[in-house]
Amino acid sequence: MQQWLECLRLAVAALKADKVKACLTTLSVLIGSASLVLVLTVAGTGKRYIVSRIEGIGANLAYATLNRNGTPAILQDELTMGDLEAIRTLPNVLAAAGTYDAPVDFQVSGRPRHARLVGATRDFLKIRNLQITSGRYFDEQDFLSRAKVCLVTDPVIERNPTLQLGEVLRIDQFRCTVIGTFTEGVPTFGQSEIQAESILVPFPVAKLITGEAFLQVIYAQASSSVEVHKLTSELKGLLQNRHRREARYDVDNLSSLLQTAGDISLAMTLVLLAVGLVTLTVGGTGIMNIMLANIAERKQEIGLRKALGARSSEIRLQFLMEAIFISSAGSIAGAACAVALVVSATAFFRDFVNLDISWSSVAFALLVSSAVGLLFGYQPASRAAGLNPVEALRTEA
Repeated sequence: MQQWLECLRLAVAALKADKVKACLTTLSVLIGSASLVLVLTVAGTGKRYIVSRIEGIGANLAYATLNRNGTPAILQDELTMGDLEAIRTLPNVLAAAGTYDAPVDFQVSGRPRHARLVGATRDFLKIRNLQITSGRYFDEQDFLSRAKVCLVTDPVIERNPTLQLGEVLRIDQFRCTVIGTFTEGVPTFGQSEIQAESILVPFPVAKLITGEAFLQVIYAQASSSVEVHKLTSELKGLLQNRHRREARYDVDNLSSLLQTAGDISLAMTLVLLAVGLVTLTVGGTGIMNIMLANIAERKQEIGLRKALGARSSEIRLQFLMEAIFISSAGSIAGAACAVALVVSATAFFRDFVNLDISWSSVAFALLVSSAVGLLFGYQPASRAAGLNPVEALRTEA
């Protein structure tokens, strides 16, 4: 222990003797350590954000559509309410819903407008995570009585200021009373049945307006994420058994999107991590160069210590401690700067995304940055330990 304390004292004294050189070397490690913390924190935050957005479309969903490419489809191939009821009986299905959508013209105060008509069954609100911004959603009585009621997206209200709750929309020959407005929990930017301007009606009403009695999309919600893949295969098998052998159904789930998002996030993390490691390598090279320069300048000191009985292991330990001290100080300062930056940025991005500090990345950065001093300081320390005391004293003299 006495040997370690003595080597530590000598290492600190040597660094104090040349503060500018030590600080500049520490700065390069500081930048590398901070970059590691920031890279891993941003990558983790980005992954959580993307996953939350995908899951916000609808959690644990599998969805089915009729494949209309290739073999011509006939009416018997279309998805029906019978299919929907059969799907609801599958194990681990919490809810199921279907939709039919088509472009329509509607009138407000006698002026023509265009929108997407979406006929939805029960549980569509829950499954697709729609947000009611005013009014209410359809109740059970609306579906049973085929009530001519509808909900519209917020942009429909914004572009038609005279339209309010309780007003009547004229869709072709039908009149629907607006009972609410809604928006998607997570925007799909027109990549689903919900468009910017959409009119949502009970599916029985959509049948009266369009004359079509089949569903275009059926959604099924699994009880948990681990059941989604199983539900997807069960859903495909059920539909194939209920229809012609020639009919083909596309059944998919959001897990593939989540997997893709995870792969992209991992790739970005590895690329950015490589950049951070390159920065640390540059810092480590700086430590090695400074240590080699110190050894050249301090040959007399090394020779004198050896002449007075210092062992090679003690010389090696002293210079190794100098390198580790520089890298450790840089890693701690870099991690502290990165944490302070993340905390400061949180106030600006709170409304968009939660920037959570990755403490595992902080620990990783401290460990790797400190290891840089050991890795790049060992060779110079060994060179100092291997110096011949006589030649060292002669060279300085």
